[in-house]
Amino acid sequence: MSKTRGHITEIHFLRAIACLLVLLVHVSGSFYYEHGEQYNEFTLFVNQISRFGTPMFALISAFLLCYQTKMKGFNLNRFISSRFTKIGLPFLFWSVFYLVFMYFVQDSNPLETGKRLFLVNFAFGNSFYHLYFMSIVFQFYLLFLVLQLFRSKKSWTFLLIISIIINVYFLHSFQPGQYEGIIGVILSQRAFLPNWIFFFIFGGFLAYFWDPLLDAAKKYSLYSGIAVLLVVLAAVWEYKVMGSIDSNRSSNIINIPLITIFIIGIGDRINQNKWISRFLTQIGTLSMAIYLVHPFVLYCFQAFAPKLVWHTAAFPIVFVIILLGSIGMIKVIQAVPWNHYVLTIPKVKITNQKKMVGNIPFDVNSTFQKS
Repeated sequence: MSKTRGHITEIHFLRAIACLLVLLVHVSGSFYYEHGEQYNEFTLFVNQISRFGTPMFALISAFLLCYQTKMKGFNLNRFISSRFTKIGLPFLFWSVFYLVFMYFVQDSNPLETGKRLFLVNFAFGNSFYHLYFMSIVFQFYLLFLVLQLFRSKKSWTFLLIISIIINVYFLHSFQPGQYEGIIGVILSQRAFLPNWIFFFIFGGFLAYFWDPLLDAAKKYSLYSGIAVLLVVLAAVWEYKVMGSIDSNRSSNIINIPLITIFIIGIGDRINQNKWISRFLTQIGTLSMAIYLVHPFVLYCFQAFAPKLVWHTAAFPIVFVIILLGSIGMIKVIQAVPWNHYVLTIPKVKITNQKKMVGNIPFDVNSTFQKS
């Protein structure tokens, strides 16, 4: 296993890939709006295939949390302090930031629906379209307190089976419309944890079965690569038949484990390529920060970019601009006092045999942070 002082490079690469996939979803979405709310074959393909990113983030969140608990035990006070400082405060800041920003640029008043509904929307990450994921992570944190009762491999196998049943039920059978008032609003939220529960539980399952799964992933990487190719082909068939589909669709209960196993299985090969390893290391380190700031960068780019950049052929250029613009904004924020309460970025430096690995933090903060 590519591991130094508790740092797992395979998971770090997985996180970087998830971050890039989320960016692809939103950049392709901007092309959709710039083309009169229409996709072409290329932008639709990118948008739909990239929707593996968010559930990958979910499983990484749980994996890193469960892996540290498995290795070091659980400290409630440290857990609460770490989550509030490194996820809670950034969530509060960016929720307020995007609300104020949209108020000034679009005259959008978040209180016009009433205070109670505003509080629900705020708590479920509806201040801007990407913050819902952080709300899901908070809900998982509450569940994680209960999951401390489950520390054996057998119990996590049981939890995995139960999570599949719950996830499928809430996606296909549960009818939130039967409930009225605030309860109905809460149950119909995109960020309602049962709609995503499998991906978190799979992350915990991966943590408790890490060594045998990693060994199998390396041994059968060719077969898992073929499986991922089939996953992509099946996903193309799925959106062509069913139309645009969500990130937490039922098929991802199969897709995400296959993709995860493939990526961790080729981790050593990624490490052997200096440039790819260094690139993924940097993106993985900044993943939470990129996730938080990139919608603002993308919004500003859409507002000022000339029409010619929205030709499909320019898609890779736009993607790189948004990625570099997000990193640039992060660097600016890092120069501001108290920036660690706005964007929590790991600063762990490790000594490795190869400089190409760079800073590879062992994150236990949902997708992103060291505890």
